[in-house]
Amino acid sequence: MTRRTLLAGALAALFAAGLTFGLSAPATAQMSGADARDLTRISNYLNGVTTLEGTFVQIGHDGELSEGLFYMRRPGRIRFEYKPPNPALVVADGTWVGVYDTRLNTLDRIPLGSTPLDLLLSKRVDLRSDGAIRSIERAPGLMRVTAIDPDAPDQGSITMVFAEAPLELRQWIVVDAQGLTTTVALSEMRSNVKLDPNLFFIEDPQ
Repeated sequence: MTRRTLLAGALAALFAAGLTFGLSAPATAQMSGADARDLTRISNYLNGVTTLEGTFVQIGHDGELSEGLFYMRRPGRIRFEYKPPNPALVVADGTWVGVYDTRLNTLDRIPLGSTPLDLLLSKRVDLRSDGAIRSIERAPGLMRVTAIDPDAPDQGSITMVFAEAPLELRQWIVVDAQGLTTTVALSEMRSNVKLDPNLFFIEDPQ
């Protein structure tokens, strides 16, 4: 695995879903009252999650399978610890996303605001804001919402897959500015638990 592949995979690969959905709504202005209510419900759910931890399984844009532990603290912070043989460690500290290669002992930094992660990790999520939603799709017991940052539409998109009753985030999808897509499925989640602030500190390996 090259450093370029690791960086692209770790950033693009913070997401993408392979489920079959229907009943798609193409844009906020055309959404029904039911769509608007669901977007409000999802926004309220995300805003109510201050911290989240659990395990993940990731299928990279190149089909590579990885797994590990994740930690999230809104606003702006997330951490993905990959199990070997994947040498990646991804940390967002509120301003930057740091992508470590623990094998080569290197670090690349990318502004958090230039990634689709910024929408999910924002201080206040409002999926009903103008231009944010690209589609709402539903399947029995599941709902999938695709959104962009209306202030930075060229930075890619994020698709969040939720289980219904109770509402819970199960997958998320990122297509980055280069068009790279990856799936991350979440499990064994615990929300609003105390997390060590040092989990979200980007330390230069040099």
